[in-house]
Formats: sequence, C-alpha cells, structure tokens
Amino acid sequence: MATTLADTLSDTVPDTLPVPHIAIIGGGFSGAALAWHLTRREGEGDGADAGGPPARRVTVFEPRPTLGAGVAYGTADPHHRINVTATRMSLDTDNPGDFMDWIVRTDAVAGDDAACRPDGTCFPARAVFGRYVAARIAPLLASGKVTHHRASVVAAYRRDDNRWVITTSDGAEMVADIVVIATSHPPPRPPGPLRALSLRPGAHPVLVANPWNAGALDDIAPTDRVLVVGTGLSMADAIATLEARGHRGPVVAISRRGQRSRSHATREVDAFGAFTTPPARTARDVLRRVRATLRDNAPQPWQAVVDRLREQAPDIWAALPLPERRRLIRHLRPFWDTHRFRLAPPTEDIVRGRERAGLLTFMAARLTHARVEDETFRVTLRHGNGHAREAAFDAIITTTGPAHGDIIAAQPFLAGLAARGMVEMDPTGLGLHVDALGRACVGTHPEATLFVAGPLARGRFGELMGLPEVSRQVARLATVLRALVAQGAHRDSAARHGSDRHSADHTITDRANTDRADTDRADTDHASAPARTPQPEPEPASPEPAHPEAEHLEAAHRKPAHRDGLHEDISHGDIARPDIPQHEQVTS
Repeated sequence: MATTLADTLSDTVPDTLPVPHIAIIGGGFSGAALAWHLTRREGEGDGADAGGPPARRVTVFEPRPTLGAGVAYGTADPHHRINVTATRMSLDTDNPGDFMDWIVRTDAVAGDDAACRPDGTCFPARAVFGRYVAARIAPLLASGKVTHHRASVVAAYRRDDNRWVITTSDGAEMVADIVVIATSHPPPRPPGPLRALSLRPGAHPVLVANPWNAGALDDIAPTDRVLVVGTGLSMADAIATLEARGHRGPVVAISRRGQRSRSHATREVDAFGAFTTPPARTARDVLRRVRATLRDNAPQPWQAVVDRLREQAPDIWAALPLPERRRLIRHLRPFWDTHRFRLAPPTEDIVRGRERAGLLTFMAARLTHARVEDETFRVTLRHGNGHAREAAFDAIITTTGPAHGDIIAAQPFLAGLAARGMVEMDPTGLGLHVDALGRACVGTHPEATLFVAGPLARGRFGELMGLPEVSRQVARLATVLRALVAQGAHRDSAARHGSDRHSADHTITDRANTDRADTDRADTDHASAPARTPQPEPEPASPEPAHPEAEHLEAAHRKPAHRDGLHEDISHGDIARPDIPQHEQVTS
C-alpha cells in the first residue's frame, strides 16, 4: 500500500516546496486534529532538521476563538454531554486514554456530580472535550507550528502554477500549496411547511431552526407546549436543556419511525461478532449476518454487536457496491443511527424521567402542514398508516440532523469550487466525493492537492460521524500529506544536488511505509488493546434486561413487509426488525 501511495503522489506536487504551506479550512475537531497530527512530531525525520526550519507551514482558518471545539464541542450548555465514555475519546490515536488521563490530571469534571457514574465511566459535558483539544493544540500555536487565522474562508481557487489562493471574510488573501476541507455539515433545515411562515423574533410562537445556536431555547416559556422534529441525540440535548431551565410543559417528539436514540448497556460489554469475512456484497447480506449473530448469541447485549459493527464499518462499507450502499442508507440508516448514537446515561435519565412523568411522548409521524393562529402553531401530523391529526404547539424545535443536501450550497467557497469543477457530492449524498487517499474528486479525476478531512468524507469511508473514527481518518490523512510534502522536498533536493530520481523516490517510499505502518498499527492497537479501567459504555449497575433484539428476531422474519420494505415497531424499533425488499430497483 505504501509503495502505491508514493507512486500515486509522485506526479501531484510542484517541483519545489521549500517550506510548503498547508491550509486547513475549518477548525473544529477534524481541522484541529489534522493540524496536531501534522505538526506534533515535526523535526523527527519528516523533512526538517531538529531545531531547524519547519518542514511545513500549517494554517487553520476558523472564525471561532479556539481551535478544536467546533459546533459539537463548542456548546456552553453543561447538560450537553459526550455520548460515549471518556475512555474512548482521544485526539491521540496512539493513546486512546489521553482524554481521560487529562480529565484526571486537571480535575476537569469537578463540580459535575452527574459526569462520572458509580461504575467509573465518565460522560462529561462536551465543552470539557473542547477544552481538552484546545489544551493539546495550544503548544503548537505558541511555537508557531500552527497558525490560527480567525476568519471564514469565502473563496478558494487554484492558480496556473498549481498553488491555491484563499480569500477570507476579513479581506485577507493567502497562498497555499495544499488545501484541506475540514468544515462541518450544515445545520438542520426546518420542515417545508415551516419555512414560509411569518414569525416575529422573540415572540410566540417560537421556531428554533438551529438548536445549536447559543440561547436558542431562551424564548420557550416553562409551560409551553413543544413539538420537537427529530428523535435523535439533538432531540435529547434539547430535552436536557429544557429540563434544566425548569420547563414542565408537554413535549411531543416526532420522526418517521418514532424511534429515539437508545441507551448504553447496563453492564460492561466488549465488542462482539464478525461481519467482514467473507465480505458482504449486499445490504441484505449485512442484515442477515447481524440477525444471525443476535439470534445465535442471545446472552450478548445488542450494544456489543453494534460496537463490533462500528469497528468494522469501514471495511463493510468498502465491500459494498454503490447501489448497495444506497440501499443500506435508505433502509437501515435510521436503525443504525438510533443504536449507534446512544444517549449518555445522565441524559437517558432525564429523557426517561420525563417520559414517566407524562411530559415527553414519542410519535411516528411527519409534519405535513402548519399555520400560525393566535400566537400558536396549528399543525397537521400524519402517521405512517395515513391517519392525520391536528395539534397545537407554542414552540417547535428542529433536530433533524445535518442538511446533507446543502453541503455545497451552504458554504460560498465550496460553491465556488463546485462551479470550477473541483468538488462534487459523493454519489451516496452523504458528503463530498473523495478517493481512497482523501483527495476531492469530480468523476474519476482527483484534485492532486485538495483534500477532505472528517465527516464530509463520510460517503467514501462510511462511518465518520463518531470521534474515534474521525481521529483515525485524520491521522491517516496526515500520513498522506506528510508523504506528499516529502515528495516535493526530495524532488527539490534532487534538483539542487543532482541526485537521481530513483533514490529520492525510494526514500519517499520508505517514509510512506513507516508512516502508514505506524498509523495502521495504532489503529490495530486501539481496536484490540485490553479495555482500560473503567470499562466503556455501562450504565448504573442493574440487572441486564432480556435481549430485545434476539427476542423479536424470528418475528421479524415472519412479519409481512411494509410497503417501504421495513418491519417497524415503534416501541422497540430494534435493529433486528428492518428488512430490505429483495427485488427493489436501485439506480447506480
């Protein structure tokens, strides 16, 4: 693989890159992590002499005051928590426990009694993780290895000499040799019936189009009737914020299937199952293997099986042809999202408490009509069986997740690159089209020095919404970029000293071999290392309930398919239930 990497990169760089400039657009976790991986070992044989000039310049373009937080970890709300235990969250792919070690060393959760559970697992506020990343990258900023340019990128184009010109919102222009797109997904879009309504800011009824904005829920009164559109993690965050603000009005949360994000296991679990040997070639085959694993290993909590699926998701995804990837997204993604993205135990406690108190109801429905009357939303909710009912709400919160369809249009610099034929959407619609090295592609043509980091590369690599997966992807991308920079440096040296091209290329191949092996070994170690104490993902100690996924497995086989081919059960909605039409036509 490393030889192929060097060969692939051999014709992609300018003839000379004395101190190449890497521009990273976006300074949330993906961009900050990439900058960290690129510069933390600078001088250790990567093209710079120890104590000499830097091997590369790295500039991160990010309007926020700190790097690493982004939308997810920049929230100031202490009730918005990471949804996996801190022992599995780390910037450093060589040290998966780095975040937890930092928490202990800095006493970062002092005063947050709900953060750490009796079993030792820890689910701190997301802002704590943002501070951790900022602390890890601060020395690189102080040393000048990384520069934080506090502005948004509004335009980027490639000159005739193959260098890039970047224009920012503060009017600056900067030239770069390599550009990495590390921006996040656009915020959710309100349902169609709400977009044309004429509403007054600060008055009722209240429409919260983006719950991630600071103070987004401030205008919701304590007794307001609230409709939440979406039933995933963002819904749970909104419920936790309302609860903390003393809200006691009724809340209805709707989604197509009425499934909410699930909870963590009530005891320690290790990932279980094998889903890549031999590779599954259809979405139906993937589903069959999951069902068989659940059926044949009933004592295993379903969380253990989903954890193994998560580990193997990149390989499962890579083995599926495009029509099957689309089929999997269409039929199984909602079930995957609710089982894969689980609630932090403190948040789960809040959600369950409001359900028990009759203050929170989940419903399988979609919003088909809305009007404003007497400072109230009058809406029509249509259920899957065709039944419709009218309802009144004082506030509506949109928590439907990223607006994937707006990825290019939402950011002017991406729209400009698309107009120039340099970026396009991935065929799955999940992000930007990239190749195996992370280079932006249009059709089969990759842009040699334009890369994508983080969730926007999800269409190519599959599971790239979780932080551990993003950490590994940016570590691999840093390996590619180091090889690319080294290629240019050795070409420059060969040109100046008359060295033969073969010798330079041999050195590049050796370097790529070393870097890629180090990264792959770190990934393997992370997946196979013995679990730290405390173990990840338990809840407060209590008897493990009967295995719902296994219990309903055979019933899922026997039930007739709905017209969309999915076996739905609103109360359970378990991952063993969905089915895929055997003869569905999928365009490629």
